[in-house]
Amino acid sequence: MSDYQITTEEVYGGFDLVIKGVEHQVTLFIQDKTQATMIGEQIIHIAQQQNIDINSAAAIFNQGMGMFATDNMQD
Repeated sequence: MSDYQITTEEVYGGFDLVIKGVEHQVTLFIQDKTQATMIGEQIIHIAQQQNIDINSAAAIFNQGMGMFATDNMQD
């Protein structure tokens, strides 16, 4: 994980989890600071395991955690 740097920055209502790579950076809003490092490490693991950039890994993580609303909602 030496290619990535994980930092948290306090913002209103929680924390920004910032994961910086050589070429890419991703920022996620996290309410619980104690979970930020764990989430960052999971995203980095996805990026390294699938050999993809950190932004794509964050999207995969978000979908896996159900953080995006589904598009098949009924009116």
